[in-house]
Amino acid sequence: MTSAEMMVTVASYSTAGEAAVAQSVLDGAGVNSFLSGEEANILLPVSGARLQVRAEDAETARILLNTIPTSTNADGVDTGSNIEGASLADNGDEL
Repeated sequence: MTSAEMMVTVASYSTAGEAAVAQSVLDGAGVNSFLSGEEANILLPVSGARLQVRAEDAETARILLNTIPTSTNADGVDTGSNIEGASLADNGDEL
């Protein structure tokens, strides 16, 4: 398996709903992702889900999941002010 094919966990979630919200953030930015353990969550609700991306996209994914825009002008355009540390991601080590 090449590094382009390797998947790494960028975040883990206790519910599939939380994972789906985070996955939609990545999808919106053009970062392909995969939810691991999502099916197991149906059988065992406390199992959680891991959000995985290609190894080369991991840093970008973590930045996207940990940064939220905070300022917009009157036209609704982001003015570039961001806050680090949004609750959409953790380090992926929880599960």
